[in-house]
Amino acid sequence: METEKLKRILRQYLLGQAKEKENHVIENWYQSFDNEPVTSLNSTEEEQIRQEIWRKLQPEIHTRKVHYLKRNLAAAAAAALLLAGGLTGYFLTRKSSGPAYTTVTTAIGQKKTIQLADGSRLMLNAGSTVRIPENMDRERRLDIVDGEVFFDVKGNPDVPFIVESGPLTTTVLGTSFNVSAYKALNKMSVAVTDGKVSVARENNQADVLVKNEALTYDRHKGTVSVDALDNSLLGWQQGTLVLNDASFDDMVVLMQKNYGITLTTTVQRVRETRYTTELSTDMEPVKAAEVLAAIHHLKIKVTSHEVALYE
Repeated sequence: METEKLKRILRQYLLGQAKEKENHVIENWYQSFDNEPVTSLNSTEEEQIRQEIWRKLQPEIHTRKVHYLKRNLAAAAAAALLLAGGLTGYFLTRKSSGPAYTTVTTAIGQKKTIQLADGSRLMLNAGSTVRIPENMDRERRLDIVDGEVFFDVKGNPDVPFIVESGPLTTTVLGTSFNVSAYKALNKMSVAVTDGKVSVARENNQADVLVKNEALTYDRHKGTVSVDALDNSLLGWQQGTLVLNDASFDDMVVLMQKNYGITLTTTVQRVRETRYTTELSTDMEPVKAAEVLAAIHHLKIKVTSHEVALYE
């Protein structure tokens, strides 16, 4: 994006005069970082930068009220720094002035439990990444970069516990809840096992969930549904992969995250099949594929790199 054009659009935000089309310009500018990697930064640093930029731009993209003026100025300052010094300058400034974060990642098939300094507890599902502030007394805002995390939150009325997961922001004071936000899956979910949470979307609409309620968000349609909690959503905590009417593509993602295997097919009926089963995550990868195939009356062919499903 041309520098002067970007500055003009940011000025429009400050004046509350931005057009809908200009909102998309900012969003496209943000997305363009995928196509213009900065070789001086590693992948973790680039993801941290992306999250910080997105947090700064969200108020400008989705609201133009006067009381957000200071946040608009902050976004303009961040953008000006990006334009003047590039991503590296922005990252170094954030490291010196903003809260420090620790990034925790689980490998394929791995689960991990973390005890936070504020007394809260996190359990990460396989193939998950979460960013955690190092000073929990100052800020309890965590980012799920990818994956699924169960939270058992220690109450603190002075410092709300906030979980950002792409288009959803979950805010609580003290409760237990699960957030599923794998980037490769179309649907996200927030499930409450105790207490109460508020789940806000990018359009600033929010839903309040209480104990034994779950919210499902469809990324493609932008729709939300709230239903009674299906405990199968939490099966992963007991070492069970639960497929409940899953599409082929979603099933492939979950099998890869839990077992590290890639399932493929060239058969249209196999691709159109909906998959429902429960598998122990302790199973050997090929055995899990065999059980999945048998339940759905399919066969498998194993190669060194993948497992093909066919009739």
